[in-house]
Order: sequence, then C-alpha cells, then structure tokens
Amino acid sequence: MARRKAKKNNRREKEDLVKIDVYYLPKEQAEMYRVLRDVVKQEVIEWAEEQFETVEVKNDAIEGEGIFAYNKGTNEIFEYYLNPSNISQAQKARDKDQLNTYLSQYHEKESH
Repeated sequence: MARRKAKKNNRREKEDLVKIDVYYLPKEQAEMYRVLRDVVKQEVIEWAEEQFETVEVKNDAIEGEGIFAYNKGTNEIFEYYLNPSNISQAQKARDKDQLNTYLSQYHEKESH
C-alpha cells in the first residue's frame, strides 16, 4: 500500500512542475521566474552588445538557452546560460547595481 502512495505522490509532484526552457520549476514560482528570466536575458544581451562584436542567443539540449558573444575573429569569448542559478545570481547583482561586474566574470580574456 505504501508503495502505491509513493508512486502517486511522485506523479503528483511532477504535475505540480512547469517546464521553462530545459528546467522544471514549481508551479507557484514558474511565472515569477519566467518574468525575471526575460528581464535578465534582455539586460545580459544589452550588456553583451555593448562589449562584443557579435552576440547570439542559442539553445543547448542540456544547458538550455544561453547568450554567446564573439570577437572579430569569431572566437567565443563570452557565454552565459539562463539557468535558475545564474538568473538568481544576476538578480542579486542587479539589486546591488553590480550586474556589469557580475557579467564580466563570464568574459574569457582574449590572449594578446
């Protein structure tokens, strides 16, 4: 009997999740996360466009959506995946008005 309940609870837990990109989030948090993710995505794109020659948004089957920037030689020098952890960290940086500093850590320094 306990085994059935465990299966039923597991199925119920999955039903209470919402898929955003490649991540499953609790239904109660999903809409707030979606809005925050869109805001962070736009701000990261704007920041990257000021810093780099070319900026692209790409999807990865495992990592999900990411923002990538390239130099004139088409070498990737910046990548930022829009995963829940990065979105949370970006929000904290935005709140402290330190998004530029936060995003700079994802920039791979070009070798001269």
